[in-house]
Amino acid sequence: MGKINLLSFEVANLIAAGEVVDRPASAVKELLENAIDSGADKITVEIKNGGTSFIRIADNGCGIEFDDLPTALLRHATSKIKEASDLDSISTLGFRGEALAAISSVSKIRILSKTQNSDLGAMLEAHAGQVLTHINAGCQEGTTVIVEDLFYNVPARKKFLKRDATEASYITSIVEKVAMSRPDISFKYIIDGDLKFITSGDNNTQNAIYAILGADVAKKTIKVSRASDGIKVEGFISAPNLNRSNRNLEIFYINSRYIRCGVMVKALEQAFESYIPSDKFPVCVINVEIDPLYVDVNVHPSKLEVKFSNEQVIFDAIYYAVRTALATSIERPMLFNEAKESIANTPFKALDREAPKNEKIVFDTNGNIGTENKNKTISYIFNEPKTEKQSPPTKITKIELPSDDDFVPDFLRKYDTSSTLKVSSSFSPIIPNENKEEKIEPKIDTEKAEIITEAKEEIIEEPKKQKIVPDYKIIGEAFNSYVIAELGDILYLIDKHAAHERIIFEDLKKKISESNPSSQMLLIPIEVSLASEEIASLNEYKQEINKTGFGFTLNGNIALIDEIPSEIDVGAGADAFFTLVSKLTDGKEATKSRYEVFEKALYQSSCKAAIKAGRIYDNEHIKWIVERTLTLDNIKYCPHGRPVAFEITKHFLEKEFERIK
Repeated sequence: MGKINLLSFEVANLIAAGEVVDRPASAVKELLENAIDSGADKITVEIKNGGTSFIRIADNGCGIEFDDLPTALLRHATSKIKEASDLDSISTLGFRGEALAAISSVSKIRILSKTQNSDLGAMLEAHAGQVLTHINAGCQEGTTVIVEDLFYNVPARKKFLKRDATEASYITSIVEKVAMSRPDISFKYIIDGDLKFITSGDNNTQNAIYAILGADVAKKTIKVSRASDGIKVEGFISAPNLNRSNRNLEIFYINSRYIRCGVMVKALEQAFESYIPSDKFPVCVINVEIDPLYVDVNVHPSKLEVKFSNEQVIFDAIYYAVRTALATSIERPMLFNEAKESIANTPFKALDREAPKNEKIVFDTNGNIGTENKNKTISYIFNEPKTEKQSPPTKITKIELPSDDDFVPDFLRKYDTSSTLKVSSSFSPIIPNENKEEKIEPKIDTEKAEIITEAKEEIIEEPKKQKIVPDYKIIGEAFNSYVIAELGDILYLIDKHAAHERIIFEDLKKKISESNPSSQMLLIPIEVSLASEEIASLNEYKQEINKTGFGFTLNGNIALIDEIPSEIDVGAGADAFFTLVSKLTDGKEATKSRYEVFEKALYQSSCKAAIKAGRIYDNEHIKWIVERTLTLDNIKYCPHGRPVAFEITKHFLEKEFERIK
């Protein structure tokens, strides 16, 4: 008797469902993707009991025809692809045709749908994949899917689910990430009858971040925008003073599809090195647009992982987009930030985003979010309307956020969903540069090529142009560590060690790309004893070390230093040299590029060479540090991520001393 059994359709469906739907969050993700693919611009997500007893996804998309509803529950039934060649350029989120089949096989499901051209809608009800009812019904345009009693017929799987609150948190994570990927869609999220959040659908990513992640995150974001090599990177990253102890808010998308990608994580975190502490992680919401032909999204059952035809260009695109944004956009932090007061008083709470009593959440005709208090005064959250000279002020149309399943009005939908990134048909494994004018070309010659990564390492020209020294005044120094300087209506509290450390680091890093870096000759060479591994590193990185201004010869295990960088005091030369070589030896990792290893070693070397907190230095030295801090745009954080200086405004002090109201 044969021992190989042909599984029934029902059993095969249950097994397939286990790959696609392992918990309520998986079902929500699949249904959300279908709603987005339908062309909807408003979507409601509602769950009860962690999604185990009730899930509802309602959209105003294209809808499903009456005759197509039963077919939609079959495996591999999809409107997204038809031919095998379609898999080469997938532009939709869902395409496998397994979502509804998998969900319906392990639940009780109802689908109500109506297309634009239909007089009546349709309703289908199925239990465990078996259709019970299929009738005409009156319903609104679009599709509503209701999933009840998930895994009721698979108790073995249901017992592995966690507490309702935990399952709800998994769903919340999915809905938040999807909502931030499509700021042009208004998402409404309800848990056990309570509104969790609602996004405006105004195509403003920062507004979506505000509604979902809260004011503290949204107010401390920096815009990222760069197009190069046929790849467009758009989104927001956190300022250095906003970081976390885990990677939970490192959020990446490929063509608006949320994914987990080690290459993108590495590019982001490497770009943030020297801006935040090494044990902290940045926050980001970044979307990468690339021709679908060169990314394979069909490698994971839940479509959470992708493959690229060339990972290096993805790494480069994100790294240089983030690094450029950090180099050009970060601001010096304020010790007593008046913005914090406005954040504390913003009309949305951190979790439920509800307006305080007697205030209404409103939109103006440009889609700007604000609140109106009982005095009819409108306070804006972002994008306060700008008026040009001799132009009338923006007319405000006050609209309360709806409390039912309706969404924001049509005039807020000002986006073009048909716009896509166009890439040449000659797109090759090394993706061609279509935006040549935006390309940051490497500023190195052939001799310096070994300094950069194996593929390429672009030198970002961070804003170093020194401005005219302003009319400032040094008031004094606190604890022999913090210099107090006055400039205009601002007091600067400068950490002299952190500032000097960043100045040295930037100067040494800049020398790598210079043809004739400056150095100072020593009459008597400094002797530094090295271990055999350190001597090997010294020889390997000799070119880079010489470029920073160190000159040396080897005599056995002794390095004789006869030149040191002009930025470093003679007394600190030996320590700086030894630290550089030591960190080059310790920092070698297979995953790190040559340039990255050397740059990280410069962090520690700069720290050793910088003046020390708690010690007294001459006035000229302190004056030089203050002037460099005030005139160089990139002296904001030390290479280890600590703030260099804080600002205190005159307005804040006068307010605290009650000179002004």
